[in-house]
Amino acid sequence: MSNENKSGNNLESFGYKQSLKRVMPLGSLVLFGLAYMAPGTIFGTYGLVTEMTHGMLALTYIVATIAMVFTAFSYNQMVKAYPLAGSVYSYVQRSINPHAGFISGWAILMDYLLIPMLNYLIISIFMRPVFPDIPGWAWVVTVIIIVTIVNFLGIQVTAWANNVLVIAQFVFVIACLLFVFKWLSQGFGAATFFDFSAIYNSFEFQNNGMSWSLILTGASILALSFLGFDAVTTVAEEAIEPQKNVGRAILIICIGAGVYFTIVAYFFQLAWPTGWQEFADVETGSYELIEMVGGTIMGYLFVAITIVGCTASAIASQSSAARILFGMGRDGVLPKKFFGYVHPRFKTPSLNIFLIGGIGFVAIVLSLDVAISLVNFGALAGFGMVNISVIFHYYIRGKQRSGKSILIHLILPILGAVVCFTIWANLAADAKILGFIWLAVGVVYLAITTNFFRKLPVDLKLEE
Repeated sequence: MSNENKSGNNLESFGYKQSLKRVMPLGSLVLFGLAYMAPGTIFGTYGLVTEMTHGMLALTYIVATIAMVFTAFSYNQMVKAYPLAGSVYSYVQRSINPHAGFISGWAILMDYLLIPMLNYLIISIFMRPVFPDIPGWAWVVTVIIIVTIVNFLGIQVTAWANNVLVIAQFVFVIACLLFVFKWLSQGFGAATFFDFSAIYNSFEFQNNGMSWSLILTGASILALSFLGFDAVTTVAEEAIEPQKNVGRAILIICIGAGVYFTIVAYFFQLAWPTGWQEFADVETGSYELIEMVGGTIMGYLFVAITIVGCTASAIASQSSAARILFGMGRDGVLPKKFFGYVHPRFKTPSLNIFLIGGIGFVAIVLSLDVAISLVNFGALAGFGMVNISVIFHYYIRGKQRSGKSILIHLILPILGAVVCFTIWANLAADAKILGFIWLAVGVVYLAITTNFFRKLPVDLKLEE
């Protein structure tokens, strides 16, 4: 018996051939996942969530981390069952029902289409304090044109460039923390390195109308910071011992990111304890903080890194989303004449690129909290479904009901699903309305293409 069969990694049992080389050990998988989770993402939501939670950003990150760890654990279980280049869609499809899998994939598809839009919005927000006389919509339009032209011509952001940007963001965050440490040691801010109220402020709960529902609403926004830990599943077919290492990598990335975000949030709160009451603009709160503790140059450097990082992310995400739509058009899931079109000269899915560029203009009319909630709508719903998939695969269908299995395959996934759906329910109202409209379109499309659910749905290929 081959080593692959012994390790349980034989793809032929799932109807696939092992065409990719297994070269990625645990360390490489962790770095791959971290590259998808931009370390600078904490800046984009800092002011908004800090004001919403009366300065308890660190506590809100702890709540968000707990939700994500439950889900990461469920991913760990599902990748043991299906060590494929998988996703929420494939797990739900195989463990619950093909129709449920389609709707889960449809929800996730919304994220792919909207992430470029979110990048455009963040760019316009952080250009505002530097160039106050230029309206935000002008930056949105300018960046959309640049990103769309780049993708139309077939120029891609290379992997090494993205890695450099990730490293640059880590270096910048460390530099910010050093300035914060200096600021605190000089007697500014809280003038201490230890203050539990920077995590949990009982006074705000008892006297100023703070509630746990606001913490949950903030956690629904912070879920954005964790998007990407599940990206490791997409390289499962190139991982060494995927049934063991992919799940471990997901847990390491999720927990490590949660600890990192919480620590940074804690020290930011110490640096400006009353900032949540004093922001000139909550959407640019992080810029105000950095300029306060690090000076004008650090503020400008922050804006520069944010713009470059968001532009690179917009190019990559627009390119990825365009090719996902192309794959669906080519396979007949979407109208082939439009979505399966390839430009004869540049060999790019040009119509899809223009479509996603057009969707980006929505950034002109959306606020940051609604935009983030829209992106998180599909992700949180998908994360909840991964938890439910564990129950169906192991407990219901696999009948694994020993004492340990009840804990791992029933109780923990139930807790994970409850936490995810509770946070999901606390998304911005406008985002939920738009999200449910998107889901309704998916249900109607599914009903039409399956003769009202009498046939199996078409296969969604949510990969480039």
